[in-house]
Amino acid sequence: MLHSLHIRDLALIGTAELRFDRGLNVLSGATGGGKSLVVTATKLLRGEKASADLVRHGSSELRIDAEFHLGSGPRWAPVIARVRELCGSVPEEGPLVVTRIVDARGKSTVRIDGRPATLRDLRELGEHLIEIHGQGDSRALMRQDAQAEALDAFAGTIALRDAFADTLARAREARRRRDDAAGAARDRLARAGFLCFQLAEMDEVGLVAGELETCEAEHQVLAHLDRVRELLVSALDALREAEPSVAELLARADRALTEAGAIDKRLVETAERITEVRAPIDDAARTVQSRLADLDLDPARLGAIEDRLAVLRRALARFGPSEADFLARRADVARELEELDADAQSPEQLEAGLRAALDELGAAARKLVRARRKASAPFLKSIEHELADLGMADTRVELRFDDEVPAGEALLEAATPFGPGPLDFAVRVNPGEPFTPMRETASGGEAARIVLAVKKCLADQDRVPFVVFDEIDAEIGGRLGLQVGRKLKDVARDHQVLIVTHLPQVAAFADAHWKVDKQVKDGRTFTTVERLDQKAIERELAAMSVGEGADPLAVAEARRLVERARRGDSSSGAGG
Repeated sequence: MLHSLHIRDLALIGTAELRFDRGLNVLSGATGGGKSLVVTATKLLRGEKASADLVRHGSSELRIDAEFHLGSGPRWAPVIARVRELCGSVPEEGPLVVTRIVDARGKSTVRIDGRPATLRDLRELGEHLIEIHGQGDSRALMRQDAQAEALDAFAGTIALRDAFADTLARAREARRRRDDAAGAARDRLARAGFLCFQLAEMDEVGLVAGELETCEAEHQVLAHLDRVRELLVSALDALREAEPSVAELLARADRALTEAGAIDKRLVETAERITEVRAPIDDAARTVQSRLADLDLDPARLGAIEDRLAVLRRALARFGPSEADFLARRADVARELEELDADAQSPEQLEAGLRAALDELGAAARKLVRARRKASAPFLKSIEHELADLGMADTRVELRFDDEVPAGEALLEAATPFGPGPLDFAVRVNPGEPFTPMRETASGGEAARIVLAVKKCLADQDRVPFVVFDEIDAEIGGRLGLQVGRKLKDVARDHQVLIVTHLPQVAAFADAHWKVDKQVKDGRTFTTVERLDQKAIERELAAMSVGEGADPLAVAEARRLVERARRGDSSSGAGG
């Protein structure tokens, strides 16, 4: 249940706290006093849009805090699952606190059990916690989807409808894949052809890692071949060919020091160092001589290297810019080609998949239609019984939908997530007149009574614990007030109900009665919300009947009205 609602700086409300009772909670007060602000607070808790205009003038933000005491069983299962998903756990002791803050710029802040949350989170949680019916919202039941939801709630076929909706989505996806297959096949073929062309070009280049650097180094040498040859000849002359050469001079020094070392042992180490120096000099001379031979043996190499560099640079300009980019691109192209081959589905496979999906959809549709037809008669009888208590004894209701499920793809055209075809309530308010769709015939007062009748019939099936009725009895009038109050009291046995009303006959059934009033204090206008005791309730009911300043006779009549409501007497009373 909604245990308490704390409102701060919402329009004319500076601060207000409502601690609700189980059962029927009534909110009354003069027109323009601010009753709608309490309803607005519950809408904000459902995650509905808010504007900066709602923030009380001079305040930086408005704040709504609600304490919900969680229950157990099927009604609370989706709430508990959503809270656990958002918060990681469910409060084991104490209430679940939901907070909505709107600042002066219209920006919202949401907290659920003290943790930050989004407006979307709040909407998903709020739709399981609070249901709101306003005067205009009575017309919601005129929509075919709402009528389907009402029937399924009564029949216990919500799971069947959800299964049908899931199957419908899969069947439509299968048809989309089939319809897109021809174009997709053409696109896939064109893409594969382009990728094959690219892969062939890259393979023709035959680039290997490090090749560009090697070719550029070799080109550097060949482009300066004469100068390199000249320098190598000079080096070789100095090392080996000149008279005397470095090699010859070192050999003389080696022989002399070796002989001297035989005489003076202190020179042995020096002789050994000279011997060690001769070996790398000889190696260097051989390397220079070999390199000169290479240059002489491959005079056409420069042209070949320049051609290869041109090929590599063109390839890298297209597929690079680096060797690593080129090689990664080739690997990506090869992988995409493999994936295109793996993803390809034949038209026959796609058509077979669609036929299987349509068969599954047809079976789900027929199962849903049979269950709805079976439940429709008792549902309609229940509605007519409730309407009779609400002064519409001659009204008859019928449910129109086709028992024959369209075959094949025709079902995809006719179906919605709410069923395989149109579903519509039709009513006959006056005997002898034809049935017409309810959305075309019901007046405001009739719509309000139909909503009440349906809510009464769905009391055991409806899983939303807190229901708000915002002056839905405005077009009914006092003559039927006690009957409407009795129905609301019945709904309140299975729900916690808040009704905003002007009818004393309805308010007389309250388990808790709140009065909204507007006052001026220190030049500022304030809306206050006060819970009434028994004597104040009687005075308020008298004022609702005959206006402010009611005399003792009106108060006595109000007291009698409360007593009759407690006894369950639904005959006409005060204001009737």
